[in-house]
Amino acid sequence: ALVMNILTTEQFFDGETLHGARIIEVDDNGIVSSIAPFDGVAEYAYVVPGFVDIQMNGFDKWDVAGSSVEEMMALDEALANHGTTSWLATIVSGPLTKMSESISQIIAAMPHMRGCIGIHVEGPFLGQSPGAHDTRFIIDADIEWIQQLPPEVRLVTIAAENRNAKEAIATLTAQGIVVSLGHSQPNEEQCVDAVHNGAKMVTHLFNGMSGVHHRNYGLALEALTNEKLYAGIIADMVHVQPSAISLAFAAKSSSRVCLVSDSIAWDAPWALSHGVRIADGAPRLADGTLAGSCTPLAHCVRNVAASCNVAPEDALRAATSSPARLLNMASVGHIQVGHQADINGLDSSLRVVKTLRRLQSVRA
Repeated sequence: ALVMNILTTEQFFDGETLHGARIIEVDDNGIVSSIAPFDGVAEYAYVVPGFVDIQMNGFDKWDVAGSSVEEMMALDEALANHGTTSWLATIVSGPLTKMSESISQIIAAMPHMRGCIGIHVEGPFLGQSPGAHDTRFIIDADIEWIQQLPPEVRLVTIAAENRNAKEAIATLTAQGIVVSLGHSQPNEEQCVDAVHNGAKMVTHLFNGMSGVHHRNYGLALEALTNEKLYAGIIADMVHVQPSAISLAFAAKSSSRVCLVSDSIAWDAPWALSHGVRIADGAPRLADGTLAGSCTPLAHCVRNVAASCNVAPEDALRAATSSPARLLNMASVGHIQVGHQADINGLDSSLRVVKTLRRLQSVRA
């Protein structure tokens, strides 16, 4: 096959390990054909895998729930332009019939998008920390509804204290769907049961959950100290302060931290009609409640490396191979010979300057 793209870099991060200077060749089928040492003047400071965002509700004017195929394609392109080459379309709590409709719409659009690798259903089986979720729709876990979820649903956020949580988590896990605990204030027994039944992650660590207190049990404390649990973190520097992000990376290996954008369609009609506005760096409801972020995942990676005392490779790992491993998707989050090319070229401050996605460059 012809070589379509050649990238040279001062440092090469394959998803797991940071290496020295490399030359990476991508053939005209969008497959990485070779990776070799390089000793010339490199084009990029870093070459890294495309970013994997497992909690992304929308961006700008494009909302994941209730978009046409054309709108979803535009969203996919917008994300790729910010270096996010793989993402889970995330929908939040609503009536189950409406959530089922959203899931069907997303599945219909998936063949037309390179980046959407599945769906994250956040709610409506939540608990005592609803955050921006509409409490009218938070209900006991509906096992029959869960059993009919299609395989495109890869991640479900549930509260450990929800009335049918044990059965729901076991059922989802048996279906091969990853369960994350979120919007939750469980007691220790509820949390232990949830992990025993297969929960593997907590949704946006520190946000929408009981916290870290030296005398009281809390979900954040469990997440930081239980090596089985992955922790999603919104690193827009608004949801979680830098020292708390530093704590998470220090307490957990970066292979168990997943940076997420939790971005929303802050300019979509529903947001404007609900009085959502960007204030102090993030979209908020009219009463000031945080309603997700407006920060792309690449910017979160930069924030973590620049402001949270985290090594670049640890920040990068948390946005590439770690979320891919959580989802059990070896095809994304890594750069390997013979694999499809999802690649970002970065400058020395970790800004994305080039993105190759599957078969095509999204920048000149």
